[in-house]
Amino acid sequence: MARDLASKEIISQKLEQATGELKAMGADLWVTFVQETSSGAERVFSYISPGNLTWESAILVRPSGERTVICGKFDQQDFEESGLFTKVITFVQDFKEPFLDYLRKETPRKVAVNFSLNDPSADGIPHGRFLQLESMLRQVSPDVEIVSAEPIIAALISKKSPLELAAIQEAVDHTVAIFQEIHAFLKPGKTEKEVYDFINGRIKARGLTPSFETLVFAGDRGAGMGHGTAGDNPLKPGDLVHVDMGVFVRGYASDMQRTWYILKPGETSPPEPAKRGFAVIAEAIEKSRAALKPGVKGVDIDAISRGHITGAGFPEYPHALGHQVGRNVHDGGALLGPAWARYRNTPFTPVEEGMIFTLEPSLSVEGFGAVGIEEDVLVTPSGGKFLAPPQRELWTIGGAVRS
Repeated sequence: MARDLASKEIISQKLEQATGELKAMGADLWVTFVQETSSGAERVFSYISPGNLTWESAILVRPSGERTVICGKFDQQDFEESGLFTKVITFVQDFKEPFLDYLRKETPRKVAVNFSLNDPSADGIPHGRFLQLESMLRQVSPDVEIVSAEPIIAALISKKSPLELAAIQEAVDHTVAIFQEIHAFLKPGKTEKEVYDFINGRIKARGLTPSFETLVFAGDRGAGMGHGTAGDNPLKPGDLVHVDMGVFVRGYASDMQRTWYILKPGETSPPEPAKRGFAVIAEAIEKSRAALKPGVKGVDIDAISRGHITGAGFPEYPHALGHQVGRNVHDGGALLGPAWARYRNTPFTPVEEGMIFTLEPSLSVEGFGAVGIEEDVLVTPSGGKFLAPPQRELWTIGGAVRS
C-alpha cells in the first residue's frame, strides 16, 4: 500500500460515510475518475482507495452501498485483496468500454463528480478529464444531471472517524511532549535556527515527520512575523519567542503554537504589554472555543475572536481564526474565517460534530514580538474540546520554571 493512503480500516469507514452522504444528497452515483494517482492524486483519493491506479480508472459508489472499481488489469490486486469493493472490473485496451457497460446497467440520473467552486479539497478532477467523463456520461444518458461531489468529499475529510481521532490525538500528545523539551532547551543566545534544528531532531528521534515546516521567531521582526525561515537571529532577554509546529502520526496531523518570554536580568515576570497581549489571545481562544458547536457558521466563530482582539485595541489578524486538521494540516472544508473573497463560501459552511479545528488568533506586541497560541479542538455538542491542555499563561525562560 502506498504510504500516503489511509489504512484499510479507515477506508472502510469512509466508504460507509460516502454511502450515507450519497443518500442524503439524492444522487445515484459518485464517480472518482483518476489516472496516475501515485504522481499526484486528488485529495479525496487517499480516503477511498487501498492502492494507487496507473491507467484511466474509476471508483464508483452507489447509495445502495455497492462499490465498484474499473481499473487496468495490472492494478486489480490491491482492490481485490482489500475486500472493500463489490466488483473489480478490469481492462487492457480501453477504459471507455467497461465504463459505458456499467452506465448502461446502472442508468444513473444524478451523478456526483469531484469538482467544486468553493472548496479546493473537493475540486480534484482536472478540466480535461471532467470533459471526458461528461462526454461518456451523456453518451449513455443525454439528460444526466452532473452535480458537485463537494458534500460527500467535505464529509469524508471533515467528520473524523474514531480511528482518525485516535491518530490525531496521538499526534497532539507527541507535540505537547516536544513543547516540554523545547522549554528546557530555550536559552538566551540560542539562535532561531538552533531551536529549529533541535525541534526537528526531537521529531525525528520519535520516528515522526513534521506536518509542515516548523516555524521559530524571536523578538520584534516587523512585518510578516509568524511566517518565514528560521535564521541566525539570537534569542535575547526581552524577546517573545514563538514556535509553530506539528507532526504526522499514521498519516494524520497536529498543528500547535506556543509562546515564551525571555526574562531580562532582574525581571521575575514578563512586562505588562507582553502579558496583556498574551492574555487577549488566550481569552479570544476561550471565547471562540465555547461557541464552537454544531450548526454554527465559521464566520460567526471568527467574529467572536476577531471582535475581542480589536475591542482590546489591537489590529485584526490578517488570516482566518482556524482551519480543519486531518490528513493534511490545512484540511479544507468549513473554515473559521471572515467573509473575505479569498475564502469564498467556506466561512459560511456550518460546523459539524466530529470536525477538528485549530484556534489560532495572533497579534504583535511592539518591541517584543509575535504572540501566537494555537490549539487543536474537537467540535462537540457542548462546544470545542481541547485535545491538549491549553496554554493559559505566558511561559518564561530565565526565571522560575512554569508549573
